Amino acid sequence: MKNSIYIFLLAIAFLNVSCEKQIDFRGDEQSPMVVVVSEPEPDTNLTVRLTYSRFFLSGGNFKVIGNADVKVKVGGTTFTGLFDGSVYRFPYSPAEGDSINLTVRMQNGGDDTVLTAATRMPFRPSVTVRESMGDTYHFVLNDRPGEKNYYSMHIATVDSVVNFYDRNGNSVYDPDDTTIVVRDTLIDTVWRAFGCSDGALTSNVSSSINIDGDDAYAYYQLYFTDEMFDGQNREVTIKCEANTPYSTYKGRKAGKSISLEVLLYIETLSKEAYLYELSRFKQQNDDIFMTEPVQVQSNINGGLGIFGAKASRIVTLGAATRPAEE
Repeated sequence: MKNSIYIFLLAIAFLNVSCEKQIDFRGDEQSPMVVVVSEPEPDTNLTVRLTYSRFFLSGGNFKVIGNADVKVKVGGTTFTGLFDGSVYRFPYSPAEGDSINLTVRMQNGGDDTVLTAATRMPFRPSVTVRESMGDTYHFVLNDRPGEKNYYSMHIATVDSVVNFYDRNGNSVYDPDDTTIVVRDTLIDTVWRAFGCSDGALTSNVSSSINIDGDDAYAYYQLYFTDEMFDGQNREVTIKCEANTPYSTYKGRKAGKSISLEVLLYIETLSKEAYLYELSRFKQQNDDIFMTEPVQVQSNINGGLGIFGAKASRIVTLGAATRPAEE
């Protein structure tokens, strides 16, 4: 009987050791490629970041490239980027509607490498805010006619964060009139899940989170086009439950009524930026087991990466007020 037990324990130990055996990767390791990342915005100095790609099992940071000749051409004018140790900065701030051509020339492994890409600056989105009701907010997206437009949007709240300290400078978890000697108010921006049942906006993103049993699911970011409302004024309704975090709760406990400002962050993107951002979003949020990996979009000829433009606007939709505690 004892011998049987010993044999059984030895077998278990052997299996455990076998499961921990390290298996070397035997696939082909590709040579590093040049990666370009640049997402120009209106009225902001254009920058371009160049790095080498690396094998996915390799550790460390991406190697930055600082010896390239990087130029952009806008109309008949050419601008040269100056490397500052991290990125190439240009003496040029794009304007809405600009068409920009990028060229990168460099030595890569002894060979002359030329990379090219192009993008067009979109126009900032136009939004008209309607009256809000409770945790439901309304706005109109005024779509530009005669062109295909690409959008991204998410919701945030601006929260007044109140911290309390006693006479010894220690943070007070549950403040009262006898312990509060210092109150420090900060501003905190919190990304919020929001509900939207408009199929023209939600067709690219799925979610299993339902808000209050309504036919409106919770999202943190939406990517959509104007395919279903080209040139129209699209009425949009969202629901955002701006739950009060504890930092604000302490302010309420002190007898202050807290108002959370609800903000709409909306962007118009070039087609290149839209496909890139959407593919990255799907890759990072794809949690379905045993599915094909999402290929991140690239528009760099001769390399990898993104040269795509965006134009953003921040709009206040309303405020969700929380009453002070007794």
